[in-house]
Amino acid sequence: MPSSHDLFVKGILSNLTEAIDFFDSSLPKNITKLLQLEKLELTKETFIGNYHKESRTDLLYKVPLKTSSSAYIYLLFEHKSYYDPKIFTQLLEYLSKIYSWQMENQENLTIIIPFVFYHGERGWDLGENFLNNFPVESIPIELHRFVPNFAFQLFELKSHGEPIQTTNHALRLYLRMIQIIRDIPEEFKVNLMKIYRSLQDERNFAKRIEILRNLLEYLNRARIDAENYSVKEIIQGIEEEYMNVLDKIREEGKLEGKLEGELNGKLETALKMKEFGDSLEKIKVITGLSESQLKEIGLL
Repeated sequence: MPSSHDLFVKGILSNLTEAIDFFDSSLPKNITKLLQLEKLELTKETFIGNYHKESRTDLLYKVPLKTSSSAYIYLLFEHKSYYDPKIFTQLLEYLSKIYSWQMENQENLTIIIPFVFYHGERGWDLGENFLNNFPVESIPIELHRFVPNFAFQLFELKSHGEPIQTTNHALRLYLRMIQIIRDIPEEFKVNLMKIYRSLQDERNFAKRIEILRNLLEYLNRARIDAENYSVKEIIQGIEEEYMNVLDKIREEGKLEGKLEGELNGKLETALKMKEFGDSLEKIKVITGLSESQLKEIGLL
């Protein structure tokens, strides 16, 4: 299963608003000037086999070039307490799968920009080229052309580094939360309060709720001592309005649970009515379910 860090990053960067700003701020300017990032699209493909899923996750984006063609950005999120030198051969495997997928689904191959998002405790010193894995000094230069060399763009989010500056406020807070998530308790609480204070800069109330909910969910999944941080105590010390935000999140959660329970009840009723020979029209009228919902349970 993907870790809490993988899920958090995948959730953040599945949002195209955040993803566009992330790539705009982290890719080299000589690359971004070639891309129409405002037209970035997220595909639904994943190219990681089951035996890799415990330590990383991936996302594939398609983006038009400012010429007539397009490109793909393949983002691999690598979260481990240590880095794994096998990432090069595994990335080569994923790229091969994407190119094979392209050949099956389109006429021509499209360039792929490999992008590694690294959040390990140990600093990255493995290089950013496949050739870095070889003792090139002992390999005759005539043989270098047989190495399937490729480069990737590395984004290393250092735990004790400076906050990442992006124009997207939500993305800035999310990345900062990932940076501090391994801090010792005393430091974590101080930095957590700074994040909540920064949340005041978000003027859109609905967006503020969304950001706060995502931060709290990540905190509860990623730290075994999450219950030691009294959210009420921290937030009350900053701004009373946040208490209203928390109450709204809780009420929304209750409402979602209630609606889910009501839907499940209607689905069960529909199945029982079908067993008793009732018509689909009668089932739709009695339960209020749509055709798409009836299709999901095999009644259409």
